[in-house]
Amino acid sequence: MSKDLTYTIYSHSDADGGIAAALFSKFIHDKFAKYGWNIDIHPVNHVSSQGDWNLREIKWPCAILDFSLHPSFLNNKFFSAKQTLEKKLNNEKQIPDCYWIDHHPTGSSFSFLNERNTSEIIPNVVTKWDTQAISTPGLLRTHHHELTFPIKILKEYEEFIDLAEIIDGALYVTSEAAHDYSSQAVKLQTLFSPSHPIIDKIALYKKLVRQIIKSPSVENLFDSDYIYDAIIKNEELLFYKQYRIYKKVTQQISKVAYSNFLGTKEFSGMARFLPYLLFPESEYALHVFPNYNKGSTSISCGINPWNKPKNSAKHLGNYFAQNFAGGGHAFVAGGRVLDDEVYKLEKLLEYLNE
Repeated sequence: MSKDLTYTIYSHSDADGGIAAALFSKFIHDKFAKYGWNIDIHPVNHVSSQGDWNLREIKWPCAILDFSLHPSFLNNKFFSAKQTLEKKLNNEKQIPDCYWIDHHPTGSSFSFLNERNTSEIIPNVVTKWDTQAISTPGLLRTHHHELTFPIKILKEYEEFIDLAEIIDGALYVTSEAAHDYSSQAVKLQTLFSPSHPIIDKIALYKKLVRQIIKSPSVENLFDSDYIYDAIIKNEELLFYKQYRIYKKVTQQISKVAYSNFLGTKEFSGMARFLPYLLFPESEYALHVFPNYNKGSTSISCGINPWNKPKNSAKHLGNYFAQNFAGGGHAFVAGGRVLDDEVYKLEKLLEYLNE
């Protein structure tokens, strides 16, 4: 039995991806730890300032959760690793499957890839792409039969799955509730997305995932380290600071609450739902804020969960994929605009206000 077997889980570095990573880690561990497999958690951002996701090799076997499919999936080296392992172990049953599980409509890096042809284009990878799913943990719960994912794990972690649905689907009752730092959903979202520059976000992410694997209790997670309470309290203080800054830079342009942070030195992180506190009658929130890379600006846009556009067929994820080198869901998306293409922001405002 080999002692150097590693199963890598690449997951989006937010609460949705983190909870999915914990569920999948438990699934793989329970089934394959006896054969010597260890698990490596690898959080990934949709847009990396260093571009590391585009350059990093994906290792077989692995699971990609809540994240776009990387071109390495189509690399012969990636697929040949399976045959190498089979020869090494001489037992195919001891090798975990590879998985790609996502719910982003623009999740694929390839325009030709869709839910119907993945099994043909990506052989030997178990895929499930459900654009109707609210969260990846929710997708696992809905499709556990076809994925042969243990219902026992899903029942055990039902509390975390429900919170993932609230967080990723913006299912808070009101915009005020989305900023209530006493709620479990807000606290969990905060821990997975801290903004303090001194925090090692990758180390924190892995620590949170390990604790979730250890215990399916949300309260146990919050109580497992005193630093979590300090992070949450700091983010709550930051929210009040953000609220004051947003009041200065946010204006309503027809249906859009437009927060433009360019030119201000006070930007301290994006608060996704804060524009709806200022302009509850708005149907969209558009953020424009500094990018780490020179020559471009980051933008993010979302639909007001508490005042959704009436009879709107707009798909923000598709629009951002086509115009801003980004993507997302129908109701929230992000991307970037080059400095010589700022005119696209005016077109975006026109599109939202149609």
